[in-house]
Amino acid sequence: MNGKKGWNRRLIALGGGAAGLGLAWAAFRRPGPRSINYAHGDPHTLHRGNGAEPGSLDPALVQSEMEDNILGDLVVGLMTMAPNASPIPGMAERWTTSADGLTWTFHLRQALWSDGVPVTAEDFVFGWRRLVDPATAAPYAYLLYPVKNAEAVNSGKLKPEALGVHAPDPQTFEVTLVHPAPYLLEMLTHTSTYPHPRHVVETKGKSWAMAGNFVGNGPFVLREWVPHERITVTKNPRFYEADKVALEKVVFYPTDDYDAALRRMRAGGLDSNTRIPTQDIDWIRANMPEIYHPVPQFSVEYISVNHSRKPFDDVRVREAINLAISRETITDKIRRVGDVPAYAIVPPNMSNYPGVAGFAFRTMTPAARLARAQELMRQAGFGPDKRLRTSYMIRSTAAGSYRAVAAAIQQMLALAYIDVSILANDFAIFTSTTTIHDFDICEPAWLADFDDAESFLGLFITGGGNNWGAYSNPAFDAKLAASQQEVDATARGRLLAEAETILIHDHAIMPLFFWVTPSIVRPYVKGWVSNPTDFHRSRWLSIDEAARRRTVLL
Repeated sequence: MNGKKGWNRRLIALGGGAAGLGLAWAAFRRPGPRSINYAHGDPHTLHRGNGAEPGSLDPALVQSEMEDNILGDLVVGLMTMAPNASPIPGMAERWTTSADGLTWTFHLRQALWSDGVPVTAEDFVFGWRRLVDPATAAPYAYLLYPVKNAEAVNSGKLKPEALGVHAPDPQTFEVTLVHPAPYLLEMLTHTSTYPHPRHVVETKGKSWAMAGNFVGNGPFVLREWVPHERITVTKNPRFYEADKVALEKVVFYPTDDYDAALRRMRAGGLDSNTRIPTQDIDWIRANMPEIYHPVPQFSVEYISVNHSRKPFDDVRVREAINLAISRETITDKIRRVGDVPAYAIVPPNMSNYPGVAGFAFRTMTPAARLARAQELMRQAGFGPDKRLRTSYMIRSTAAGSYRAVAAAIQQMLALAYIDVSILANDFAIFTSTTTIHDFDICEPAWLADFDDAESFLGLFITGGGNNWGAYSNPAFDAKLAASQQEVDATARGRLLAEAETILIHDHAIMPLFFWVTPSIVRPYVKGWVSNPTDFHRSRWLSIDEAARRRTVLL
């Protein structure tokens, strides 16, 4: 993501698809469609296109959607995801909450790590302490800030042992919060809250999460990691519900070239892929409509500017950028998959959120928006004879509609006296560069960590690990903190909306569009349930081999 899961449900790895398939498609065409045996011929193996090469499978370091897809098959937290990605009991069989909502007690099921060592509450204590330990430099440490002393530990003021988590006995994990967190069960599906096998981490060190060393408690185990080629996981016979897992093997492929991924799916080499080449949507609708069933997704594509660099510390420049962008051109003429133009930061229809915030310029005509953008740039010291020259960093997928979006924005900004050079970096470099705020303008995306508006608004807290633009406003921080103290869901939603209003007034970012789910999947993959987070744990999936053999390859 990334969210990514983006990035992660999370930082989302990549955008839309590439330029037309042209001759490359022709090379795959045969005299006519025909049903032939599937390329793999194994009813118990699923081949998943997964966007890009993961950076890590360490729960403390994972920050992207494609990493979450794999790690969610290898490790189970207190809560886990149902087929529709809603939270269901994972390692926690049951739990109780104190009357004030500040103490949660989780009672764990009997379970084993994949090496046969029992999973205990101490593995959660160890994992959570490791997450907030500043020495770990975990990008998601802030997610545990609702836990007592988490922020103080993460800032180095207290030792990790001061974190408000305890293990009274091997099967009991106790969490003390600093404020009520009605979204806690949703949050506990997140990879950063997973247990860590202490006996392995302390023995293997940083290499513990690599193939050959990795130990998990999930439905699959890591068997192979060939960088930039594939990651293979196989069924874990020690998983607590192994008898309910249909697949024997799942192979994840980095597929940052969405055209190539579609061709592989057409030829029988992939069963699913995390992205659709959006410029080929008409061909897909005409020839393979069965592979694409989008639903509105809790994710937003946006432009981030570096608030720590001039002139982006000037709200007039940020507002001018916002005004100059035509969201409808991007969604209706370039992507054309049903994305919703974004005039707010939080996607529609999130639970317990009024969704009333939005940029006022939405009602202005395009001409009026541009005139206002030009006037703001002149006020900031720029104009036709003194243009702002800057850089615009994108994720360097081979996907052409994503590049087309960047090119369109480049032309839009040029009308507002802003000349941008497009810098295309691969996902790993994009991630590391944004993390250290080494950019002028960039275009990330964010997929919700859980069904709660704070999953988006928390990105902008001062000093946050995913606050790539280095935005800071004490009024916003205070409003977000007030929302965290509020028990009543309706009142909390109002406070969160007021926090979003501050972001909008500051033009903290430039939201572009809210995604629809971008995954494509063959219909013989059973158990795949479209959902707003677009997460699909492999434990719920199976292959209808008879249907796969009948599949027409194009």
